[in-house]
Amino acid sequence: MLLKELVNKSWYGSIGYIENRDSIDLLGSYLLHNKPVLDEFEGHIFVFTYKELDDEYLETVISSTLPDALILYLGENRGHNFGTADLDNVVFDVCKDLEIEWLCKTSIDVILQPEVLDIPIQEADFYYMNGIGYGGMEKYNFDNTKIIFEDFFPQTNFYFINVSKTDYLNDEKYLDETYKYIQSIDNYNGKIWEYIQGWECEGFLRECVERNNLSKYHLINPNTYIKLLELIKQNQIHDCSHKNIMINGVCHFQFPNNLITHL
Repeated sequence: MLLKELVNKSWYGSIGYIENRDSIDLLGSYLLHNKPVLDEFEGHIFVFTYKELDDEYLETVISSTLPDALILYLGENRGHNFGTADLDNVVFDVCKDLEIEWLCKTSIDVILQPEVLDIPIQEADFYYMNGIGYGGMEKYNFDNTKIIFEDFFPQTNFYFINVSKTDYLNDEKYLDETYKYIQSIDNYNGKIWEYIQGWECEGFLRECVERNNLSKYHLINPNTYIKLLELIKQNQIHDCSHKNIMINGVCHFQFPNNLITHL
């Protein structure tokens, strides 16, 4: 079975923050690049927070590539991490409300190459790319075998999940309580995980998978994953989200002015 078969029955759910009109133009260029892959999905959902918003222009840009896309806006942007968790919940809840079975959750700064459709997969409830940085590898004493078999920290920028087999994604009550807590912190630095251990969108996703007993499948084969681990180790990359690294046709292209490393 190839990933294309799963793509064909999945909805593409993408989230992002719109800073200004330039953000919209960049999104438009990414959508054009991704169009050969995006056209394979059953439907498309976009959810945004924003600083400045020309909604008419944004919707024109998206509809020029994906005319039937569902476009939504979240009224309050609670900032880094909280904003992402809130947006993720909106996409997830829309799928629940519309009784959409399969969701491919991603973000607006991800680019896709057609080769992603040819990834061989086995039947599962959850397909993901594991997130790990230099610090994460250090915890395993850089033992690649242990990392491959024991580490589970799924990235939130690209995964497929059978929504119909889940209860919820991120605990809204917990998000509200912890957001209220950070409001009381003087000179809060925006890094919630430094104040509350385990507060991570990846951790929440992992909890969802484990809480609902979902079977899982890693989209990066062991040989490619070892290449990624060696790249992380050699360059001491601490960011676990693999920015500007193309893996099996998927790249978290957050820095469009920088080069892409191909594995």
